[in-house]
Amino acid sequence: MLNLDQDPLVLAEEYGLEVEPMYFLSGLTSDKRILLRQKIVTKLCEAQSQLPRGLKFKIWDGFRTTAVQQKLYSELYKKLEQENSEWNEKRLHKATQEFVSEPTKDPSFASPHNTGGAVDLTLIDDGGREVLMGTPFDYFHEPAHTFYFEKAVIGSPEAEIHANRMVLYEALVPLGFHNLSDEWWHFSYGDRVWAEATNKPIIYPSAEIC
Repeated sequence: MLNLDQDPLVLAEEYGLEVEPMYFLSGLTSDKRILLRQKIVTKLCEAQSQLPRGLKFKIWDGFRTTAVQQKLYSELYKKLEQENSEWNEKRLHKATQEFVSEPTKDPSFASPHNTGGAVDLTLIDDGGREVLMGTPFDYFHEPAHTFYFEKAVIGSPEAEIHANRMVLYEALVPLGFHNLSDEWWHFSYGDRVWAEATNKPIIYPSAEIC
């Protein structure tokens, strides 16, 4: 594994990447910075340079503290509990973790965003407008699954949504990123989810827990 000194957290916007810190804007955190491992930012810049003309990335989230991760986990757990009163605790935890990783105190098995290796992002045009992606950020239902619209009728709005998602997907996956299939906006490199998907060793431990 790399440590933080070998691949530090850096500010994404200082590398020319557009940012919109969603959890700061929603009041979940007082920190408006979007931090990512330097190698991740380098890869994002490379991917952005290969996007179709007129498109670029907008980053919603990067590194998360365990405190923010716990808030997100608890909020979704409570929401699912309210919507599914018949579910037991085990089922609620399993359903919650489909979209939000439970925080851990083990630095070598940190939640993806806590490593600085996971990024949530979308595409915007030259005017700064988000392209059609079908769901908002953090929409925790099936239409947010990356390939949900893959069988859409050609020429339909749903087909446009799928095409836009594929622009994002095809820009990042060839550079080694792994897409979380339940969330079209989530890509990671070097964290435990990436390691499980690629059958490679984890590169990044927690960037916070030591």
